Amino acid sequence: MNAIGYRDHTLIGLPDQVANVIRNHHTAGTLISLSAPRPVSPTDPRIRVALRLVDTTAGPRPVRVTSLRTHITDRVRPRRSRRTRRVIAITTAVAIVVAGLVAAAFYLVAFLIDHAAIIAGLLAVAALILAALRGTAGSGKRHCPGC
Repeated sequence: MNAIGYRDHTLIGLPDQVANVIRNHHTAGTLISLSAPRPVSPTDPRIRVALRLVDTTAGPRPVRVTSLRTHITDRVRPRRSRRTRRVIAITTAVAIVVAGLVAAAFYLVAFLIDHAAIIAGLLAVAALILAALRGTAGSGKRHCPGC
């Protein structure tokens, strides 16, 4: 069942009628909770029960405004469902990041293996250039008489 919330109802009737309605909703799986039966009046044989039933209507529920700052709606988002969605989202994001890092590492290793000769050649040329620059930077004289 794809429920988006609940609705509260007050059921008034004879005990057999109320029991029948409760049994039907319980069998259908739409009964969430109910209150203890209370008599309507001392002389009336009917009873009153507050029911909370699953709301299976399609679309968003209208918002009832009670004041300028407070909005009340009948929609319910169970905490467990939000927590499960959050865990799934975090796990998915971590898996994507790890997969990307592993793919980048494999790509880098493959690149280094494929281009090892070129990289070694560039490093050798850079070492030769540095050695040549170091040799021309000094005057060629010894820095102390004992050397």
